[in-house]
Amino acid sequence: MNTTVTTEYKVYSYRWIVLVLFGLIALINQMIWITFAAIEPSAIAFYGVGSNAILMLSLVFMIVYIPMNIPAALAIDKFGLKWGTGIGVILTGIFGILRAVSTQYHWVLIFQIGCAIGQPFLLNSFTKVSTNWFPEKEKALSTSLGTMFVLLGVLLGMLISPFLLNPAGEPTIMLYIYGGIALAFMVLYLIFVKDKPDTPPNPYSDKTKVFETKGTWDLFKHKDFNILLILFLFGAGTFNAVSTGIAQLYNSLKVLTIPAGFTPDDLLGILGGIMIVGGIAGAVTLSTLSDKYRKRKPFLITSAIAGAICTLLFFFVEYFIKTFMLLYILHCIIGFFFGFLLIAALPVGLTFAAEITHPIPEETSNGWLMWIGQIGGIALLGIIFGISTDVFNFIIYAVILAIAAIFAFRMKDLDAYELKS
Repeated sequence: MNTTVTTEYKVYSYRWIVLVLFGLIALINQMIWITFAAIEPSAIAFYGVGSNAILMLSLVFMIVYIPMNIPAALAIDKFGLKWGTGIGVILTGIFGILRAVSTQYHWVLIFQIGCAIGQPFLLNSFTKVSTNWFPEKEKALSTSLGTMFVLLGVLLGMLISPFLLNPAGEPTIMLYIYGGIALAFMVLYLIFVKDKPDTPPNPYSDKTKVFETKGTWDLFKHKDFNILLILFLFGAGTFNAVSTGIAQLYNSLKVLTIPAGFTPDDLLGILGGIMIVGGIAGAVTLSTLSDKYRKRKPFLITSAIAGAICTLLFFFVEYFIKTFMLLYILHCIIGFFFGFLLIAALPVGLTFAAEITHPIPEETSNGWLMWIGQIGGIALLGIIFGISTDVFNFIIYAVILAIAAIFAFRMKDLDAYELKS
């Protein structure tokens, strides 16, 4: 006699509480990361060190992510969403507040490294939250909302930090505020976040996962996952490089007169903020459409092609516009769509990777994609400092994104991988 077992999937409203608490701790972690980049001159004076030392306070987040990626994925796989991610939550809360207790640079660097160690436990959990708590039709959306908190953390850190310095330009009050918030979010997370609901919300959360070590090797046998690795290597790397490389444009605009009352730093700060706002809007909008139509591939292709076009436009509009404010407005418009279309590929790609590599744990595929994005950022940032010709840099980035689009065309779409209950 054949017996058919039908699983009933139930959606809980508590999923939004879990997502918000997860998002808030990721937000403050990113604010901690970007803190000193936003107040570099004041930090140099306060700690009595050079600019490279202050840069290291931010750079350690990228450096530490590389060796900590696999341990973070293993911990999330072994201990589950709440306590696996909770390691990063606790590290962020404790070391976040410790940053405020010392005025000596070496101690602040140690505490910053502690927060950096916590970062991969948080960023590797995007799709774990989605799979454990959200229905099929909301998976990419929930991942995009997690991404939104991360981007919002960077944006708030850049915008708010300079205003939290005391009249003498010292960051102590700001560090206590950020540390207190991190500690409060840690407590809320540990009290209210649950690992998973009583009933699975989708077929992916209802399947038995494979052991982490085996899953890691199986990932690289998967053609479409390897293509996603290339997309993240090129896409995330290009976004980081272009975001930094825009400074070259404004340093090279010798023929244009910047209006009184503005500095290149002011203008770059606004432009960077607009790019992140565009990224937040794009992550939510395109992920919602991706869930609605149950398509991933077209959105990844569109992101790569649009990114290549915007990258070229950033540079070449300079040759046609000779009025600074008009040029700047065009750069802001291009920057918005650059963020809107390129950042949107992050949650769609992370969700797609978890879907096509199931039953390999989500944190494993998530972690490797985020890891390769960090590698791409470091590599392409090296191009910025290794090549002095601005136009050559931007052409390289455009070509890289065009190559990424070609690879994306070779992928299958979600309908080839859908799990049936």
